[in-house]
Amino acid sequence: MKLTSVFQIILIFLVIFILGIFYYIFFISNQANLSSLEDKNEKKIEEINNEIKNQLINIEYNSSDENGNTYYINAEKAIVETNNLGDNNVNLEGVVSIINLKEKGIINVYSKSALYNKINNNTYFFDKVKVEYLDNVIYSENLDIIFTEKTSKVYNNVVLNNKKLNLTTDKIIIDMLTGDIKLEMNDNLKKVKLITDYELAN
Repeated sequence: MKLTSVFQIILIFLVIFILGIFYYIFFISNQANLSSLEDKNEKKIEEINNEIKNQLINIEYNSSDENGNTYYINAEKAIVETNNLGDNNVNLEGVVSIINLKEKGIINVYSKSALYNKINNNTYFFDKVKVEYLDNVIYSENLDIIFTEKTSKVYNNVVLNNKKLNLTTDKIIIDMLTGDIKLEMNDNLKKVKLITDYELAN
């Protein structure tokens, strides 16, 4: 066999080998990647659909107790938590709440976010919390309304304003049975701080 013929045969096998590699890379491998991408997209779409299914717009809840006290809460958006424990907890955004304590007055609550339990009505407000009760206006980062304990706790960067005074404290406890307000400091050695008009202006 001539040397040129040998080279031609080798060249043909080499071309076939290279074409085989290109076929694997651009067809088989890409097909596998495409299938994987499609699976990921399907999972993502399923997650989005589940999230949309669990989202509620402009939702409100109403409840009352045996003493005639009523509780109303409204949110611009709500996301229902789904887990092994059920769907009792609801994450709320753009929250407005009204607590009507019979013969004790009305408590208005506003916050950017809250976690609400549909079974016991316990609600944990957070982020830019504002509470209005009688002639008091309270600002804080957190407010826990625990209906199971008939109490409300305001904490984190608490400022209380009314016609007579302005002050800061670590914590404010509101007794939902009596309507009494109690100021507390985390450190017993520290005292509640009164805010002057100059400090308010600045």
